[in-house]
Amino acid sequence: MTTSMTDHLDGATALARCALPASLTGASTTDASSDSVTVTVLSHCALADMSALGRAGVRGREAADWLASLGFTVPDTPNTARLQTDGSWLVRLSVGEFLQLTPAITPDAGVAELPLIAQADDALARGRRVHSLPRRDSHAWFSLSGSSVPTLMAKLCGVDLRSEAFPPGSVAQTSVARTNAIIVNVGSHQCPCFHLLFDIASSHYLWGVMLDAMREYSGQTVTAAALLAHHHG
Repeated sequence: MTTSMTDHLDGATALARCALPASLTGASTTDASSDSVTVTVLSHCALADMSALGRAGVRGREAADWLASLGFTVPDTPNTARLQTDGSWLVRLSVGEFLQLTPAITPDAGVAELPLIAQADDALARGRRVHSLPRRDSHAWFSLSGSSVPTLMAKLCGVDLRSEAFPPGSVAQTSVARTNAIIVNVGSHQCPCFHLLFDIASSHYLWGVMLDAMREYSGQTVTAAALLAHHHG
């Protein structure tokens, strides 16, 4: 890398348990002067730190049936994700392990656990074979948006992330720039959006790697709010 770590951070830090700052909820952290320019960036190559938003996991022999009993649409096979009626995504990592991503900015974002944690703890206390896996303090969450992202990621990851091989709803558990990561495509064929979850201790390092990789594609950073508005309305 040719720039300093201070340049890499660019004022952004992965957040595990704190209220959403204005830098994540404002219009954009790009130099864009209009919403139309921000949309152009999001459609081409953009990076957002989503780490203050909700995520939680569950695991167990009864996890799939238990989630279905709560009203979740459960993915049929591992390494797939399904959009839920409330706008969250349920990711199936293995036969009995699941991850819920809630890409929404609420007054409790960054502070409160998702209800899934308390529900799983209660189910375990009642004898169900399901365990909660809090992910707020263990996994950082970045998102990459735009048509250039699969090509960009080809330089950092050995998995083919082009739309024909990795359509919306696909999940990969792989290495990104020598960091173990979960990649979830929640975008469209025209505009991929990859949620990346990885060890929170690597967040500063991976943020810098992403900024370096984006320069070739004139990529820019955007806020969580801007990315959510673009992909989730």
